Amino acid sequence: MKLLLDALERNIHEEISVQIGIQALLDQQLDILLKGGVERLTGVLTNAEAGIVRSRELEAERARLLARIAEQIGVPAKELTLKKIDEHVGAQAGGLLDAGGELKKLIEKIRQDNRQVGLLLRHSVLFIDDLVRAVTGGGESSRTYAKSGKEEPRTGGALLAEA
Repeated sequence: MKLLLDALERNIHEEISVQIGIQALLDQQLDILLKGGVERLTGVLTNAEAGIVRSRELEAERARLLARIAEQIGVPAKELTLKKIDEHVGAQAGGLLDAGGELKKLIEKIRQDNRQVGLLLRHSVLFIDDLVRAVTGGGESSRTYAKSGKEEPRTGGALLAEA
């Protein structure tokens, strides 16, 4: 059992490293979007793709390890959590709960940052659409992109998109 638990802890720590790398790439992507340098974006996206592939490999490995641990402690695999492992094996679990908590926090931060990047990209595209319409006198759109991050009805013909 100890070997399985050690392998799971190593897996989680490696996943943390991968996610830290992905976070750094998101930071670079946001910097590129805010300051320019689009030519760097290809490299960032390539590295992000490699990180995502590695994360999927680690996830598959984790699923296999968790299934084996679940079998050994007699808990259905679908119900197995790090907390349940800790309850069943105690001190043998080592730093699993701490590592799992660290990974969970990191993934939540990445989700938030990823949402910000996505909003910024959508905001930029719709802002440019509004700007082109205003400059060219092109067709009016009944909707525009607002600071709230959503498309909203156009009010008074003014550009609602704000940085």
